[in-house]
Amino acid sequence: MLLAYLGVFISGILFPAMGYLAVAREGSLFKLAYSVGPRFAQIFGGLTVLVLGPLFVIPRMSAASWDAICQLLGVEHSPFIPMAIFTIVYYLVAYWFLFKKEEIIDKISKYLLPVLILTVIAVVVKSMLQPLSSWVEPAFTESPFYYGFINGYQTMDLPAALMFAGIVIATLTQGKKVAAGKVSKYLAMAGIIGFIILGTSHFFQMIVGANTGDMFKDVSYARLYATVIINSWGQVGGTIFNIALIFAALTTAVGLGGGTASYFEEASQGKIGYRNCAIVTLAASCLVSMIGLTQIITLTAPILDIIYPPAIVLVLFILLAPNLRGARTGGTIGAFAWGLFDGLIGYANLMGGGVTLEHVKALFPLGGAGFGWITLAVIGALIGHFYYKKRNEAEPAN
Repeated sequence: MLLAYLGVFISGILFPAMGYLAVAREGSLFKLAYSVGPRFAQIFGGLTVLVLGPLFVIPRMSAASWDAICQLLGVEHSPFIPMAIFTIVYYLVAYWFLFKKEEIIDKISKYLLPVLILTVIAVVVKSMLQPLSSWVEPAFTESPFYYGFINGYQTMDLPAALMFAGIVIATLTQGKKVAAGKVSKYLAMAGIIGFIILGTSHFFQMIVGANTGDMFKDVSYARLYATVIINSWGQVGGTIFNIALIFAALTTAVGLGGGTASYFEEASQGKIGYRNCAIVTLAASCLVSMIGLTQIITLTAPILDIIYPPAIVLVLFILLAPNLRGARTGGTIGAFAWGLFDGLIGYANLMGGGVTLEHVKALFPLGGAGFGWITLAVIGALIGHFYYKKRNEAEPAN
């Protein structure tokens, strides 16, 4: 379990914390992506906010909340009309939280975060003091570290951190709450605090899962937490937890909704206002979420493979080698190219025709292990570095 946790820790906890530090240097997700190039900022940045916004993560939050409610009510096939009513109300509440960008963090910390933290603590303490079953070490079909690292992608915490950071900056700068020179410092502190909270939370939640034995091996991931709570505390405890789950999902939806609206406001150079972007984002999320959680994950999961590798490479270069601009550009584009190839394989597999592409993928160094993007990132970084160096040497002669 520890090796699996280490994998999740790196891709789902450490990298997001580094994402906050990277944005603290650049100022926003748009500026971060723009450091590679304007075209890249449009493609990568736009794709990232669309996936984390109305096409995947925000709808996933409301769909997961409704899925948990159905679990508590014992409903296997939920009627469309009640689900639609719940979804509409959900996004109206979300809009109240995010219609003023500079107040998002204050509202989340006042109304949503306390419920979330208390619930997680209660779940962990209860499950450790009175475990439902004996400890069972998970039987991984692959390397535990690889399993954890790849599944850390599913948290989407690195791209989400890049978006949340912009909202934190807006909160800090509004009304001169913090001096301009100290914004980066406070944003970095937010990343470190999030690093500690997420790291602790993920670790103890893995222990909770191990302490359920093999009782719920056929339960979907979305329903697992609610199932554990119901078995630990009964229906009343499950109801309380479900309310907390909605709060947690709403926290994510509000943060990402604000991040999406803020990104497109900046990308359009203010031609599209923040509130208009927020309304369109939530309306689109509302429509997509009615498709259902399982369908959302199936249709959009390959996109995670597209955006995560370049996000990792870009953040690492910004923090560890900020002066190697050519290497940063080449390495990020190389990782993005691999991500596009991986995403293509994902959609080909959905249609039953990805076998040939999988064989091609395995030919690349580290490709079979899922880390082929490292190879292309290194190659791209070397090409970009020497190209940039040669161009700079030639410029004085012109």
